[in-house]
Amino acid sequence: MDILIDLERALHQCEVRQNKAKAASLIHTSFKEIGASGRSYDFDSIVEMMSAELSSNGYIHSQDFESIQLEASVYLLLYKSAWVDNNGIKSNFAKRSSIWIFSGEKWQLKYHQGTPCLEFELGI
Repeated sequence: MDILIDLERALHQCEVRQNKAKAASLIHTSFKEIGASGRSYDFDSIVEMMSAELSSNGYIHSQDFESIQLEASVYLLLYKSAWVDNNGIKSNFAKRSSIWIFSGEKWQLKYHQGTPCLEFELGI
């Protein structure tokens, strides 16, 4: 589902992450996350963390998206990601899973998990 991939990738962008209103509109109020670090987040802590981030010297690359419909308005989005710095150095490889729900008005991220993984070849 292309819209979910677009929304997921929007959450990778500094201009969205640093804007509390934009980030909060994409994240459900009962949001939960288990980060690749093992740390847990809820709605308040993730919005606060993202808004406090400094502008980055790289970007999050994401690929190999797969969506699985769990219910009529609930999708599981699976993908891989890596951090790529301005020198092209790749790090923080992870497999990621997100659960998106449609509230009748918009899609929102309800759950996210990142699990470190072995390095993989970056594709398009």
